[in-house]
Parts: sequence; structure tokens; C-alpha cells
Amino acid sequence: MTDDTPQKPTTSPFVAEDTLMLSDVIAQIDSMTKLKPTRQRDLKSALTSIARLLGKAPDRVPANISWLHIRLRRVAPAANNMSAKRFRNIKSDAIKALAMTGCSRARADWLRLPCPAWQALLDRVADKHDLWKLTQLAQYCSALDVPPNAVNDGHTRGLLKTLITESFQSNPRHKVADAIKVWNRLRAEVHGWPDIRLSRLPRKKEPWTIPLEQFPQSLQEDVAAWIHRLANPDLLDEDAPAKPLRRTTIKHRQFQLRMVASALVKSGMPITQIDSLAVLVDLDNIKRALRWMMERFEGKPTEAIKGVAVCLQAVARRHVRLEKSEIKSISALIKRLGRDVDGLREKNRQRLLQLDDPASLTKLLHLPDALVKTAHKLQVSKPRKAALKLQAALAIEILLNAPMRIGNLSALHLERHLRPIGSGRKRKVHIHIPAGEVKNNKALDYLLPPNVAVLLDLYLTQARPVLEKTPSEYLFPAQNGDHKPAGHLSQLIKDTILEHTGLVINAHLFRSIAGKIHSLKQPGDFVTLSHVLNNSLEVSMKAYAQFERQSSLQHYQNSLLSARHGEVQNDPSL
Repeated sequence: MTDDTPQKPTTSPFVAEDTLMLSDVIAQIDSMTKLKPTRQRDLKSALTSIARLLGKAPDRVPANISWLHIRLRRVAPAANNMSAKRFRNIKSDAIKALAMTGCSRARADWLRLPCPAWQALLDRVADKHDLWKLTQLAQYCSALDVPPNAVNDGHTRGLLKTLITESFQSNPRHKVADAIKVWNRLRAEVHGWPDIRLSRLPRKKEPWTIPLEQFPQSLQEDVAAWIHRLANPDLLDEDAPAKPLRRTTIKHRQFQLRMVASALVKSGMPITQIDSLAVLVDLDNIKRALRWMMERFEGKPTEAIKGVAVCLQAVARRHVRLEKSEIKSISALIKRLGRDVDGLREKNRQRLLQLDDPASLTKLLHLPDALVKTAHKLQVSKPRKAALKLQAALAIEILLNAPMRIGNLSALHLERHLRPIGSGRKRKVHIHIPAGEVKNNKALDYLLPPNVAVLLDLYLTQARPVLEKTPSEYLFPAQNGDHKPAGHLSQLIKDTILEHTGLVINAHLFRSIAGKIHSLKQPGDFVTLSHVLNNSLEVSMKAYAQFERQSSLQHYQNSLLSARHGEVQNDPSL
């Protein structure tokens, strides 16, 4: 079998070849002389706009009312710089244009039917769920004139690419993976099924690290001893950690050691030679491993690579107990890495550029108020949707005022973490998260202003009772009584911001947003940032110095503008 991806069909493989397209409707509207010219223009403009919103040319969009309804549910008007009202008007005109030209609402009128050979195979599938899972593969291969006995891995890869670009499937990888599983199972269950086994889809990102179990047993035992020391420190050992590390931190330390060992293997060292932590912390081996890791990033260090070096330094000092001169060399290496590491990741930097536009920043800052208004309109007709809008509004407002990590936000406990301060209009809310629950073991204390207290009351009275299926003591409850998983709350925040503002912002980015806002408004005040973000002054300065440069550039450009306008006066003392 070949893994080469076949050529993509010239038209959608899921749409019948004789299906009317939006371009055909536009031509028909153009020929309707009884319509007023302005009405013709509006209808044609609406159809063209719909195609643009779907990212396709008009001749690639089926003129089917149900098809459009389904696809347009996933279009966020704000992401296209369009108001919700304008979007509704365009959608209404487009649907009217389709109805005027006799377009169908039936799914069967646009859906491509599998070719006879594929249909004959599908007719042998007894379970309707299996049939559904194989239908899109059959449609895709039929469009390519590929019979069932000629299907290969290239076709499943091609189907995945096509699903991503030609449909609005929520999880196209899952759909294709299901099709592959069903195909392989029916190959053994159905007599006469094509004797072709399809391979699983490759991972999105192939891991380069080698499982620790593949290394010599002595290294595994050495790593286990180090991890045990981190999890169970000896209080009588002056070199032991002051307290046990958090489980997630320990897991990360173990992975860092695995990364180094794997990098040495990738660089050409035989795996049998990597038999102890002493091998990993040898200075030449440290350089060898880090150099290989840096090559993955165009030879540049990253915060993660620097973190690996810090981990190795701790192992060298506390476990292997190298000489002071050797420890000093590793420290110098870490210092050089830190000097070249940029404090803000490139991905975050690119996303923060969205907020260079004052209008975009304004949208984000006023989003909680807008969500409250939206929730009020939905409260009667769609109470759960209204509740989720209020939940997103509260989460975003808290992150703007108290930029904590999403793990701490999602786990906020009503009694343990939240405490009201004052009463009436001046009432505030104090958030206290103990050091043991924070990533860097520094307690978090935030005093939220009165407007957040008002929003919190609204959420607790109107939204939380709708979302709480099982009694829970958490601010953001899950249906099982626990707190909402951090990933789920983060996705809600991200989806809500995209829907209402068109901005791509995740929960973690709010810490960088706080740095950007304060640095632009109060240049040079890194002390405040270090307290707000619970970082060291050095980390804050390194991460947000770029915003200081922006402020300085703006300050200089203002001086330049003044000089051009003749506002520079000669100093008589010169």
C-alpha cells in the first residue's frame, strides 16, 4: 500500500456533481428583471458574503438551505469584523435568494451518493452506526473513482485533509479514525470484505522522546531514587527539599530527565551507555543534549531548554554530588542560556499583537458587560446558554482583575478561597489561594473591585443553579460535584472570546495581557507586575520589557511629531 495522499477532488466529494451552487443562484438572480436593481444587488451581495464567510468561492458552495443553515451555525461574525445584526441580515437575504430560485431544503438533494461498487459494499453492513462511519470514506473514494478493493492509507489521509477543508466536522480526526477501525473490524467479520488493512492515522505530533523503560535498568533506578527524594524529602537532611514537590512538578522533572537521555540517543550516543544520572550531568553530555534540543528551534534556546539545564544542575549538586568547579560550569551554562532566552514565547507574542489595535483591546475589556446583556436576553428561551454566558463573563472578569493560572481559577472554592469584604455598593471580594495550591508555591491574594462582586452575585443567583447538577462547593461546578476541569473552562473562555470579538485568546494569555496593559499605561513599573502576576521582579522585567520598548518608541515618536510641528524651542543656555 502507498501512503501518498491522492489528489483532492476538484469539487467537494460529499456534494453531488449536479448540485446547484451559489454561483448558479447569483446568475439566476441577475436574470430576474422584475426585481428592483437595489434588491438584486442586496441578494447577490448576501450570497457572495456567505461564500466569503465560509471561506469558499460561490461555485463551491451548495445552494441548499439546510446545508447553509448547518454550516452557518459555526461562523462567528465577530471573527469576520461583522456585527451580529449584519450577519443575520446577510443570512436572511441569502436564504430568501435560495427560496426564490427554488433551491431545496432536503439533505438528499445535495449529498453525493457512493458509486455502485461502494454502495454494494455498504449494503452488507448490518449495523447502522458502522454504516454512518464508513459513508464519508465511500463518498470520498467514489469522487476519486477508487473502488473498495483499491483503497489504501493515502485515501484515509486524503479524507482527513478534505474533511478539514470541506466540512465543519467538530473532530475530523476522530471521524476518520472511526472509519479506519470499522473497516478493519468488518474485514474480519464480513465474508468477502476487501482484504486490505488500513493503518492508524499518525499522531498530530510524533513524540521524539524515548520511554524510560527502554533505557538500562540502572538509569531507571537512579531516576526513581531522585524522584523519591523530591516526593519524600528527609527533614533531617539539610540538602533535601524543604517540602515535597507537587505531583505535577515531579512528573515534569522526570520528563525533563527523559528528554535529556533521549536527546543523547538522538545525537548518536548508544542507549546502553546512558546508564546513570551521572552520565546525564556530565558537562560534555549536557552540552551535547542541549545542542540537539536547540537544533529543533533553529539553534536557539527556549525557556523549556533552560529549565532542563536547571533540573540537571539540581541533580548534579544534590544527587551525583559533582565537584564545586563542575557545578560552577553548569551554572555558567544556565546563565548563558538565560541571557539568550526571550521571556515571552513567540506564539503568545503573535497573539498579543491582536491587542495592538485599540478597538480590539476595547472589545475584550468590555466583553464581560456585553455577555451579561446577552445572557439577560437568553435567560427565558435558553437558560443553560445564558448561564454559560454569565460563567464566561465572570471567568474573564476575574482573569482581567486577577490574572491567575487557569488551574487555580477553575478550582476556586466558595468557602476556602472566596471571602466578601465590606457591604453594599462598596463590597469587594477577597481571593486567597494558599501557596501549596499554586504552581510556584507562592500564595495568591487578590482583592476584586465592587463591579466584580456584583457580577459574582449575578452569577451565583442566576447561572450557577442552572449549571450545578450535583451539589458542589466550587465556584465553577462540574456535573459530578467537583470543579469544572481547567481545560473545559479554558475552552469556554476561548470560544466565547472568539465568538463575540473575533480574537483568538486563551485563558493563559491573560497573564501576558495584564503585563501588556500595565506596561503600556505605566511604563517601567515592573514591581507592580511582579506582585500581580506572582513572579519575581527579574522574570517580570524579562517577559514584559518588549512592552516597555513599545511605550518608549511611542514616546519618541510623539517627540518627533512635536518637532515636525515646530514645537521644539531653542535652549538659550546651549
